[in-house]
Amino acid sequence: MTFQKTLLTAAAATTLFTAAAGAADDDRKFDGVYGGVEAGVDWTKLAGDVKRDRSVYYGGVLGFRTQMDNDMVIGLEGTFGDSGYNNHATGFKSEYEWSAGLTLGQAFGDDGANLIYGKAAYVKTRFKPTGETGEAFSDAGWRFGGGYERALSENLSFRLGGDYTTYGKDKNGWSAKAGLLARF
Repeated sequence: MTFQKTLLTAAAATTLFTAAAGAADDDRKFDGVYGGVEAGVDWTKLAGDVKRDRSVYYGGVLGFRTQMDNDMVIGLEGTFGDSGYNNHATGFKSEYEWSAGLTLGQAFGDDGANLIYGKAAYVKTRFKPTGETGEAFSDAGWRFGGGYERALSENLSFRLGGDYTTYGKDKNGWSAKAGLLARF
């Protein structure tokens, strides 16, 4: 099964499980285990690139958050996806990337259905050659980002965000993403 089919299957299963799940005991819309999918635009630059490679990012998200009485939200979040980097000038393209990190946010609004958040994460990306020559390699670095999330229902939310990833030594990337998350 391809990675894209796996993501679509996971998104469909998440939606079905979320629809069947009961409502939470209180109005904390950003509390508990969640998962979902995200997609967006990625601008990555490896050492030796003349300009940034613009490509489509897609991936999955899995995390756990705790929403406190003062509506501060703290969480752990992991992602797995592909930045779509493919640059024949460098001779490499991305194969996959994963990250694990912390999130910190504040829920707000009369209904408590809005969240502004920031995040910091460790990220590792696997690159492979575009042609017959060259060896695959992995680069690790740090990702910093933030965004806005809106709860659409007790168990479903929509997210908009941006990330900056640095691998050091003139290698980095920017991304803008939108995602659909389901709370279990």
